[in-house]
Amino acid sequence: MAVRTERIPAIVGRVRLRRVDLSRYLRLDGARYLLLLSLIFCLLCLLTLVQSGLVTRMNYELVGLRQQQVQLNREFSRLQEQMARAQSVEVRMKRATELGFRTPTPDQVRYVRIPDLPPLDE
Repeated sequence: MAVRTERIPAIVGRVRLRRVDLSRYLRLDGARYLLLLSLIFCLLCLLTLVQSGLVTRMNYELVGLRQQQVQLNREFSRLQEQMARAQSVEVRMKRATELGFRTPTPDQVRYVRIPDLPPLDE
């Protein structure tokens, strides 16, 4: 087992010297200050590039969605027009004739009279 023969003040003195040396490295002289500023500037430029890239990508997606919206609106209008044509009286009469229906004669028409019902009590 090893025994230290140094005194504690000598060890503390060496630690103080190392701490002073460390503060010398942390001090910013002209070159280190310029290097730090250039690093911060590069990071800000990178952040700006990333943001502009994201905005550009979102813009392309937005243009695509708007084109899809226009296409769907056109298809909706076309389907509404097709539905209106299919529901016209002429088309229904033609389809009824094709299915074998015909206009009823006056003796085939029957009217049913429904008596007046009493009002509902709430």
